[in-house]
Amino acid sequence: MTVTDFQKLWAGQTVSLFGSLISRISLAWCAVHDLHASAWQLALLALCDRLPGFLLGLAAGVWVDRVRRRPLLLSTDLIRAVLVALVPLAALTGHLSFPLLLVVAALTGALSTLFDIGYQAYVPTVADDDALVRANSKLTFTASLAEVCAFGVA
Repeated sequence: MTVTDFQKLWAGQTVSLFGSLISRISLAWCAVHDLHASAWQLALLALCDRLPGFLLGLAAGVWVDRVRRRPLLLSTDLIRAVLVALVPLAALTGHLSFPLLLVVAALTGALSTLFDIGYQAYVPTVADDDALVRANSKLTFTASLAEVCAFGVA
């Protein structure tokens, strides 16, 4: 049995979405549990995660239209994984700090913006027109499942 490009995208998106949701929760948990962050600091952390999407969204959309999407999706996911891996590494070496969490949140937020835009544009290229509704249904189901399960895992 051959794995189609859509199946590869679906599997990759599932892993990516679980990782993104777990990371978002874990960063906040790490800030509270390990660094004793205040409510204002948690708000700042959430802002750093979401502000890049607001600031970069339109420009990122134009840029994503001009690059190959599959390499973009793979590279943004890999870079996000490396950034998130810095947090436990810093904790293990005694270098965990709130500014590090802010930088990781901001950079992963920016990369998530690029990924999400590229992902939305990539789906129609790997699913035929007649299968696009089914493809989006599968992706949406997986996203809903990730939303429910990732919080408990984190």
